[in-house]
Amino acid sequence: MYKQILHTTIKLVIVAVISGLIAYFVGIKDYILVGTIGILSVSLTKKDTIKDGINRYLDVLMGLILSTVMFIFFGYHLVVLIIFLAIFINLSYVLKINVGLIPALVLVKHIFDAQDHSLFFILERVGIISISVGSALLINLFYPEFYNQRMKKSLIEVDQMLKDHLYMLNLYLIKKEDGPEYLRHYELLNEKISNQVLLAELGDKDKLFDNDHRYLAYLYMRRNQLNYINKMYECVDRIEVHHPFEQIVANYIKDLVADIAPDDNATKQLKSLKELKNNFRNEKLPKNRQEFETRALLFHILEDLEEFLNIKLRFHDRYPDFVIEKQV
Repeated sequence: MYKQILHTTIKLVIVAVISGLIAYFVGIKDYILVGTIGILSVSLTKKDTIKDGINRYLDVLMGLILSTVMFIFFGYHLVVLIIFLAIFINLSYVLKINVGLIPALVLVKHIFDAQDHSLFFILERVGIISISVGSALLINLFYPEFYNQRMKKSLIEVDQMLKDHLYMLNLYLIKKEDGPEYLRHYELLNEKISNQVLLAELGDKDKLFDNDHRYLAYLYMRRNQLNYINKMYECVDRIEVHHPFEQIVANYIKDLVADIAPDDNATKQLKSLKELKNNFRNEKLPKNRQEFETRALLFHILEDLEEFLNIKLRFHDRYPDFVIEKQV
């Protein structure tokens, strides 16, 4: 998140300086205002900057035209200004272009204070918003993209977090006495993975001309898998008595940890899991209620593990050639 903010800060400074300089050299006196509106026209992502920039520009044009017409016909009176504000603000929200309210009101105030609706004065206000929004759009458009590098790093980090999650699940299954410590790590990892997905979504919105969203799809796949890991933690937390099958399930999970990677290791693991489930089914029936409940919870964990692997298989069905440069 820090890098995203850093690059946004750099873009804000560049936009402010360039838009201000352009306004200065073309003779606009309020060049500082141009730079300020330019800053307001930059959003966190390229797509948001384009969308908001267009809406901001349209909103300002609407405000300038509406106010000029009202001032010409009804004069430069406070009552006219108040009526304009009521109409303009309402229209902006109805048309969903209200991101331009602040610069529009600032420029309309220029007209009201100067009481000048000459063509030159109005065009100068149009020039202010044109330079501001135009600079923001162009600089954001040509600012270097770091999407792929960020996404690959996110994929590697999320895979490692998923490994940690599963490894702790394996330990929790055979060492219930350390449960509170595992659960603290479990909650922390959940939060970290959610943050990584959020950052990836922001990065994906920076892709203007690329419809390849496989990296984001990979992270969504991992997030879906995380839901099943969370269910497995809940099952382990409900186990009240030890059972020999716990060690068998824990060993399988430990083996699975090594295969958490972008490659299709799910097919191999799914085959092993089905053999394990068949072995469980062929075991003798439980002797008492406690053993029955424990074995039911362990079998439920195996069911969740199967769906965990099926999610990965469905991803590979959709993206059969998926690879990243660095393997986990």
